[in-house]
Amino acid sequence: MNTGYIQVVLFLLSFFVYMNNNAIASELSLKKSKNISSSKDSLLSYIPDKIFKPSNSLICTNPDEIEKAEKIMGEAIERLKEHAIHSNDYRLYHHYDEDVNVYRKRHKYIIVDKIDVKIHNTDKYEEIIDTLFNFNNDIYSGGIVVEGKVVREYNPNLVMIQKRYIDVPNKPFEGYFYSIATKHQVSEDTTVIALTSANINDYNHIDKNLFRNIIVESANSFETDICSENYIRRRYLNKMFVHLSGYIIKKKSKYIQITCINALEVDNRNAPKFVEERFKSDKLTILVSTRNKYSMK
Repeated sequence: MNTGYIQVVLFLLSFFVYMNNNAIASELSLKKSKNISSSKDSLLSYIPDKIFKPSNSLICTNPDEIEKAEKIMGEAIERLKEHAIHSNDYRLYHHYDEDVNVYRKRHKYIIVDKIDVKIHNTDKYEEIIDTLFNFNNDIYSGGIVVEGKVVREYNPNLVMIQKRYIDVPNKPFEGYFYSIATKHQVSEDTTVIALTSANINDYNHIDKNLFRNIIVESANSFETDICSENYIRRRYLNKMFVHLSGYIIKKKSKYIQITCINALEVDNRNAPKFVEERFKSDKLTILVSTRNKYSMK
């Protein structure tokens, strides 16, 4: 086991403890939105697959849906930039070292996490972008298994993804979400990757919960159908919702600065205690693993 792997394991373990202690004191008291209708056990690894090459069956040919997806993600990019600004409402939530800090703020009834990471290798700018925009991967983090895949492609830089979360220690709890994801080059040295959810009709006849996106408002008018897997149609999987998530990647003179925003909602009426906090850890896993892989320090 190499030194980088050990460091990440220790980091995530300490972070889980810190999250749980703080959640007891504050975050678990958050009220859920009135807009919601009723209703491998390794410690850490991030395993990206080969670069995604869509089959013809995944390519969207509906021009109206493509146009709506583009409009939604245009707003998502702007909201991501706004929340990435380090305003006074953010507070330091966890400090690991000089290169990794986690901040947190409350936005209406949800929690927004902001993760700042420095990677000391400017030559890997393009590779880092490709890594963060690769959603066909599995993540194993502190007993949480996250399986990701692309389910629809609008264009090479605009896709719909599905992520499935399994809390191994508390199984059979499982959750999943769909989100639209885009990659946008702002300038030669700045790229934005943004994700946001809409209420997708996936024929889940058991969990019919509906969410309202309180950050990317245009996502609430987006409608489409997905031919979901049998385990979604026939098993009880809890729906999750990404109000806003993504990365702003900037190439500085001596390092690459990544700012990650993550606002994930889990309907915790059916979830074990702290499961929302544990599910949020996949972003931290990706970023710390990416930092350790590419940094020259």
